[in-house]
Amino acid sequence: MVAKSETRKVQRALGMRVFLTGGTGLLGSHLADELRSCGQDVVALNRPGSDVAFLKAQGCTLVEGDVRDDIESLAQLMAGCTHLVHSAAIVYGGSSWPKVHAVNVDGTRNVLMAAVKAGINFAVHVSSVVVYGIVDGTVTEDTPLDGRIHDGDLYARSKRQAEVIAREIEEEHGLPVSVVRPCGVYGERDRLTALTVAKFLRLPIVPLLGSGRNTIPVVYSGNVAHALRLVLEAARGGTTYDVGFDLPLSQRAMLEDLAVGLGKRPIFLAMPASLIRGGARVLDRLGAFIPGVKHLSISRVAEFALGENPYISRRLREELGWDPPYPHKDALIRTGLWLTEHT
Repeated sequence: MVAKSETRKVQRALGMRVFLTGGTGLLGSHLADELRSCGQDVVALNRPGSDVAFLKAQGCTLVEGDVRDDIESLAQLMAGCTHLVHSAAIVYGGSSWPKVHAVNVDGTRNVLMAAVKAGINFAVHVSSVVVYGIVDGTVTEDTPLDGRIHDGDLYARSKRQAEVIAREIEEEHGLPVSVVRPCGVYGERDRLTALTVAKFLRLPIVPLLGSGRNTIPVVYSGNVAHALRLVLEAARGGTTYDVGFDLPLSQRAMLEDLAVGLGKRPIFLAMPASLIRGGARVLDRLGAFIPGVKHLSISRVAEFALGENPYISRRLREELGWDPPYPHKDALIRTGLWLTEHT
């Protein structure tokens, strides 16, 4: 009888068949591109009515469903797959806690239990560095997940709970799981954060949050996709990897490079950090009475933009040899060019 670890090595040599949730999203679409470029099969779960043109162009096998579907239905869709990447999640959008919980928490349980039932050999759960909450100093994978999370930060709350579920399923059902925690992700096909920033960069004068010299915890989606492929190939259960870039990128440099891709040269104006924080707190309070905004933490967004990048990716580099293939400057310009063509 061949040991399970040896079976995985043979399957890696022959090629993976990866079941992917969240493939129509920013990170999922880049991972689909990364895997298909390496000749791996991708089965992408998509909700009815989703824009699947990019996935179809990459040659992915498309199946319709939802992470909220029952376990049996999801397991049937996974039939024949060897690996799983669970990337689907509600990130922003003013959703209610019941909806966020249903997708990000219960959906994680559904997908991973379906993977157990379908005989998946290895799973990657895409989480986020937001699970650490507010902590002081450098953050590594060994940092306890006990930092304070803003009550209105539904995404962070749900992702922390989802990680607990992933580890419980791994321990109770024997499904090897690796948890990957990216920093803030940007890139082509980002129709949320980058789209909003691009609107500001088209103004003649663009405000900087604070001095603009602080380093920003962001990572290009193509670099995260590259990291995810390495994690899939290594197939080491019980592992956790933070994914950032490690090289300093200031808020101002990020905006300047993105503006180049947009073909714009705005004037940047520094705004006092105290004014930004105060305004964010006021908006948080007002947001409690505004539909669609009440569950969005403006303060978290402000602290993200004003703070320093505390995250490092040493474990990913040392254990898997991760070397981000896309420098920030090139990636930001690529993102700006895409936004120019699609907005």
